[in-house]
Amino acid sequence: MAECIKTRIDILRHGLPEGHGCLRGHTDFPITPTGLSQMSSAVKGLNDIEQVVASPLQRCSDFANQFAQQFTLPCQHFSHWKEMNFGDWDGQSHDSLWQQHGSLLETYWQNPWLSTPHGGETLKAFDRRIQQAWDLLLDNYLGQKILLVTHAGVMKQLMRILLEMPENTNYLQRIDLPYAARYRVTVITDENGIHWPQIQWPVEQHY
Repeated sequence: MAECIKTRIDILRHGLPEGHGCLRGHTDFPITPTGLSQMSSAVKGLNDIEQVVASPLQRCSDFANQFAQQFTLPCQHFSHWKEMNFGDWDGQSHDSLWQQHGSLLETYWQNPWLSTPHGGETLKAFDRRIQQAWDLLLDNYLGQKILLVTHAGVMKQLMRILLEMPENTNYLQRIDLPYAARYRVTVITDENGIHWPQIQWPVEQHY
């Protein structure tokens, strides 16, 4: 009988970038020195990583490259780990958006599954993209210890998928992921190839 395979993924949100107070989405704001310091603190002691995977946006990729170079690790950037694309709203300040689209914005955030007024990515398409990204990650790096550097929206959507939460907006308000937040997913893959994920948050600090 084949043995079960254990895959460990530490998922890190970027630290403070430029564009604070903006709906960043796909807009490629650079990371700040403070943000890099936050991320370094968040992974302190995490010295057994075998593979780094990151969103290609600077607020993620800069630290991912730095971490990979420090430990001489392979680092891959994949566009499917980017934040949600907010279309016409992408990169604009929250204040400006509320002034221009207040009622529309309020209706959208009450249930973003129903419409896409910004003309960007639908929440269903985003959800499907993150599911595909997760499946690909497990296919490519099964049995490894991975650091995944990505975005808050991605991390919330992945939680929704892994915990099989309903397609409603409640999880968006009920999960707080500050800058440089990190949670771990340990996946046991059984002899039939079925994945059994478990989320650890906060992450145990003894390695």
